[in-house]
Parts: sequence; C-alpha cells; structure tokens
Amino acid sequence: MTWKVLVSAPYFLPVMETYRQRLEKEGVELIGARVNERLSEEELLEVIEDIDGIICGDDRITERVLAAAPRLKVISKWGTGIDSIDAEAAARQGIPVYRTRNAFSEPVADTVLGYMLTFARQLPWLDRDIRQGRWEKPRLMALGECVLGVVGVGDCGKAVVRRAVSFGMRVLGTDIVQLPDDFVKAAGLEVVSLEKLLATADFVSLGQSLAGSGQLALKHPW
Repeated sequence: MTWKVLVSAPYFLPVMETYRQRLEKEGVELIGARVNERLSEEELLEVIEDIDGIICGDDRITERVLAAAPRLKVISKWGTGIDSIDAEAAARQGIPVYRTRNAFSEPVADTVLGYMLTFARQLPWLDRDIRQGRWEKPRLMALGECVLGVVGVGDCGKAVVRRAVSFGMRVLGTDIVQLPDDFVKAAGLEVVSLEKLLATADFVSLGQSLAGSGQLALKHPW
C-alpha cells in the first residue's frame, strides 16, 4: 500500500527530491504542492481528500479541512509554531500533530539582531545619506550601550540572548515558565518581571504573544 504525503512547506519543497527515493522504499509517495507562502483553506480543500499525511508550513489546516480529509493520519509542521493548525479538531479525529522544534531558531535570531543593529546604527538612513553625498555624523547607539528585553525565552529567545550577550548588551528576560538555571547563569541573563523589562529595555524581542495597550504603554520611549 502506498501512502500519499502532501508536501506544502515552502522551505522543504526545494529539497524534496533528496528524500523521494528513500521514502518510496517505505511506500510513501511525495506530492509537491503549488504554493508560494502557504495554502489557504480553500486551496487545501481542493487537494486534501485522498492525502494520508502532510508536511506543512503555515497552511490553514482548519476543522473544515480536517473534516474533508478522511484518510489523513498525521500532520507534520516544518517549523515550530502550530497556530495555523486546528490542533483540537485534529485531536478529536485522532490525527497527531508534530512540529520541528528549533528548525528556524538560529535564522530568526539572526534577523532579530539584524533589526537591532539597523535601528541602533541607523544603517538604511546612513546609506541613503552617503549615496546622496551627505557625510553627517548623527548621534547613534552602540549595542553594548543598550538593554535588550526578551519576552519568551524559548529556543528562539535563547538564540537571541546568546547573540546579544556577544555584542555586550545587558539582557533581561521573562517567561511564563521557570528558565533553566544553567542557561541563565551562563548567559548572564537577568530574569525580571514583564513590567520591569518593558520599563527598562531599549529593545524588546517578543517570543510569545504580548497584546494590549496597557503592556505597550510600559515601554519607555527610544
């Protein structure tokens, strides 16, 4: 018996052929989806009926999609977050949902650091001025003079902390769970309340949801 597996994760599609022969020996047929960023509910409904498994990105796997997939046995997220998947509906149908922890923690942390460097050193604006022949020296900040607050010190948050510490930043962290003592000590991380973090940090990296004007009002101006 052949198991049909839909591959819709954009980052997996370019390397899918690397795994095809190995998986075919196990009776797995890989089907590549036509996708740019993610499949919508309607797009999934068009292809999901005879699919046994899916390796997905941020596709909208809703209860309606699951109801239209009588053969679906497993959902595997190529990434960490599963907020685009109705995990409760999947559980009711006995469909396990897996994810790839730490898949993109390092590149996400690189991006966070890139944004901090961009704003602290005003890089796009300096580049624009230099191209226009203006060689003025605006007041800038070195990252080593700044305080970073990390809200949610999970895999991505830890990677951000490690990079920030390497640049000499003072780093504050807060989380809904207790952080490992060995990591806190090794990184020199200051574990504080959310209120203190927002009132103190020059930069805030959000690794978990933070909503509400009350919390945002605690952030001191740049």
